[in-house]
Amino acid sequence: MLSEAFPSVRDSRPGEIQESELPELRNLVVLDDKGEFRAEQSKLGVKSAIDWREIIVWREDTKEKVLQGEITKSLDKDEIINLQFTR
Repeated sequence: MLSEAFPSVRDSRPGEIQESELPELRNLVVLDDKGEFRAEQSKLGVKSAIDWREIIVWREDTKEKVLQGEITKSLDKDEIINLQFTR
């Protein structure tokens, strides 16, 4: 409903929402324990919403952010990665 009322929200990246009628709005955080929103999000093309679990790594001093940094540093752009998709 929000993306229908404010189409500019669809194309905004998380943290970069700029809607004149909602000047304080910067992030859409979705609580979606069933995973239904992800399918709907890709169908509608809404880029601005993020899963609530992603905000854990927003702070720089959390153990998750430190771990993410360590993993990122250990990766190489020329590494071979095996991706498997299952149903």
